[in-house]
Amino acid sequence: MKKWKFGLIAGLMLLLPLALNTPVANAQTTATTEATTKPAKKTTPKAKKHYLIVMGHGAGDPGARGNGTTEATFLRKYMLPQLRKYAKEVQNSTVTFYNPKKNLVSDTLFHHQGSYKLNKKTTVIMFHLDAPAGHGGHVIIHKQHPTARDKRLAKVIQKYVGLNKAYNGYSYRTNLKNCNVLRKRGIDYSLVESGFITNKTDVHHLKKNMAKIAKADIEAITNEKIK
Repeated sequence: MKKWKFGLIAGLMLLLPLALNTPVANAQTTATTEATTKPAKKTTPKAKKHYLIVMGHGAGDPGARGNGTTEATFLRKYMLPQLRKYAKEVQNSTVTFYNPKKNLVSDTLFHHQGSYKLNKKTTVIMFHLDAPAGHGGHVIIHKQHPTARDKRLAKVIQKYVGLNKAYNGYSYRTNLKNCNVLRKRGIDYSLVESGFITNKTDVHHLKKNMAKIAKADIEAITNEKIK
């Protein structure tokens, strides 16, 4: 009987170190695992594309004249408010506007400001009206072939005003001084001739459909759909 009790006690004594060592081993394993686990990488949100919209002329330069108004006045009175309205609706792009009280061209050519001071990652979209005589609009491009954005802008003109048959949607120009500054600095741009200010029908269609045109223009510029 005594031998049996002694054997039982001896057996328990042998198992006790194993029982005591098990939590320590688990703790060491857990600590080692935690130490070797790499922290999750932080994902940097993609920077939004920046578009700068410019209303042509202004600051004492009226631009073309026709149908009782001027190019600078028409663009700022009818087109600018609508473009601003829909520019607020896009989610994946940043759309800003060049100060409408200023003239990008004169700021560039006479004051060495304007296009010389723009961030090279900015895409510039300039709106104008054509003259002296004709019908329809087109997009002035800085490469020999239109970009996807140029094509979208031309489709807006075609739908609401009509295209100028002389250009069939696009014209590649290298003789525009302000645009040459943008080109030499490597800044992407499109210059939109929205229609002829001297053409009564063009002006009528622009006024009648201005909200739709502005919405479609912002969608074409940013390649985002606005609800």
